[in-house]
Amino acid sequence: MAGSRKLEGKHLQRCLRMLESVTETFDAHGLPYWLEGGTLLGVIREQRLLPWDTDIDLSIRAEDITLLTACLPALRRQGLRLRLKHVEQHEPPFPPGAPRLLKIRSRRLYFFRGDALIDVFIKYRHGDDYHWLIGTRTHKSAPARFYDELGSVTFNGRRYSIPRDVEDYLAFRYGDWRTPVTEWNTFRDDLAVKKPGTK
Repeated sequence: MAGSRKLEGKHLQRCLRMLESVTETFDAHGLPYWLEGGTLLGVIREQRLLPWDTDIDLSIRAEDITLLTACLPALRRQGLRLRLKHVEQHEPPFPPGAPRLLKIRSRRLYFFRGDALIDVFIKYRHGDDYHWLIGTRTHKSAPARFYDELGSVTFNGRRYSIPRDVEDYLAFRYGDWRTPVTEWNTFRDDLAVKKPGTK
């Protein structure tokens, strides 16, 4: 999931420009999205992208996948490399073979991928929760109320969508989210990770 370089210096500036251009494309196509994960945490807590992070995280609802697909030609015209990943194994509540993640990378020359990376997580509603996969098997979920209605935040001179009740959402994901933690394992430390045997 993560990129290879920390969000600092010139690399940070490239990532910020890519975040702006990608979300402008989403807006132009009417695709609802929101800042997610460490990106959301950094913007809300510190008004910056976390310098120890290595990528940018966005999310969309699975019911909007057609709108995401409509954005892909415009993103390619911006010179971005796109890779749509799918559910590899039967993993309820995800439909087999369903799209789970769009990786958006900058280019270095024509054939080589660049270091700037945005992950767009695709979240599936089941009952009162949305579910998504990290990697191939790490299952996460959060109450739908956080995503059913979105708020917004101004960051770096632009408005971005965020989950409603963003402070409650960050507490749900991180616990004491106001205290910085520079060593973070999304597969283990995120409170949204579903434990084996839980519904």
